[in-house]
Amino acid sequence: MRTISLSKYINIPRRTLESVGVFDATLGIDTKLFVDPKLLVDSNIQEFKDSREKILRYFRQLLKVYKASSKSPRLMNEAVKMLAVPEPEGLSIGYGDATDNGTSIAKSVANEILLSISEILAVGLEDAEVVELLGIFVDGFGPDSISDLTIHIIYEDFCAYTARIAAELGVPTTEYKIEGIKYLLPTHPFSKKQLIFVPYSFLRALPVATSWSEVADAAAQSEELRKQFDEIVRPAIEDVFEDASSKNKDELDLFKKDLASLLDIYRKIRVSSYDLALDSKGYYQIDPFVEQIAQYIKARTKPQNSKELIEAVRQLISQFERSIEDNGGNTLLYHKTRTGTVIPEKPHNEDVAQRLFYMIADLFCSQAGIMLAGESDSGRGPVDFSLGTGYKEKVLVEIKKSTNNKLLDGFKEQIKAYQKGENAAHSFYVVIVVRESQKKKDVFSQLDVI
Repeated sequence: MRTISLSKYINIPRRTLESVGVFDATLGIDTKLFVDPKLLVDSNIQEFKDSREKILRYFRQLLKVYKASSKSPRLMNEAVKMLAVPEPEGLSIGYGDATDNGTSIAKSVANEILLSISEILAVGLEDAEVVELLGIFVDGFGPDSISDLTIHIIYEDFCAYTARIAAELGVPTTEYKIEGIKYLLPTHPFSKKQLIFVPYSFLRALPVATSWSEVADAAAQSEELRKQFDEIVRPAIEDVFEDASSKNKDELDLFKKDLASLLDIYRKIRVSSYDLALDSKGYYQIDPFVEQIAQYIKARTKPQNSKELIEAVRQLISQFERSIEDNGGNTLLYHKTRTGTVIPEKPHNEDVAQRLFYMIADLFCSQAGIMLAGESDSGRGPVDFSLGTGYKEKVLVEIKKSTNNKLLDGFKEQIKAYQKGENAAHSFYVVIVVRESQKKKDVFSQLDVI
């Protein structure tokens, strides 16, 4: 198998993990949750009490190095390296997109960040927290990048936290030497490197500083901050930032003032961590469901040719269908209230169904000896799943919601292009029928127009 929940792997109940503050991650596949540096403010977890200050010291040093880089090319390279850091190992959060040969931020993006920093330094603003806000202005400096950079800076704190929790719970550990310090840490089941625990109190669906909308939503909790943001700061900064170098002194002074106001708003914003009970993204409830139905996911022996592979994948899809229609998996496809009541007119995004299929397919394929890959790229776009037994024996599976506005195009055009691009023997186009209210239409689903 390629996926397993943390709780199952270390044989500790999910409820126990949550009671000590640990996020029960799905190992082997990333969950699209991120560490938000704002959530480190005033943390009462002993290993992270100084983490916020460590981050700010790092950003102060970044500004200092970059400011001096005009006199030394070596310092410019150092500034780039401080941003294009290696992806943190042992965690199962984020998008899982490796960029620039294993760096969490591509060097091209790091250079864009430094260009933005130069605009800020040019107006005399040298506040370290401004680095966190650059996700709003720099394409590619998204939630995964900010989260990875945050984790990189305080990775030793995560190691110390994991070592303590593992000892308290009696989890088997191995000695790992990280940055010259020895830690007793669990071993990741798939990479065989260290496994790192993440406090769920640090996780959000998106960090505040990655988009204007996130800042606006967070600022809306305070009428004063919302008014300041909507009426003064956002319109003043949004258009000026990329062209600050062409402004005169008065305009730059105003830009500095507005940017300082944005920083002030950012400091005053208070955000909440991801609500595991509400699970608004729909990821956290999948693991327990799959573990519950695992006994019903059965495969025959390894397919010996393309025909048998196609039939095996057909069986897999049938078992996926039964898990949804007969075993309660349909409730995973919709948002719920905090008490667990399904909201039938509010289906989750398509990736929830895709994640559910992947985890069921993982159980099936491990028994059948079928290789399973998710989101490979055929050159015509991403393929949801590729299943095969060899170079020539390959079958593709696409998972779509019935409300997807490109459902018919995908069926008529894309899946054929993917099949050709992947040189696959066959492809399946699986449609998950969901209902959602559409005030402007009488139809409930794209299927209703077929």
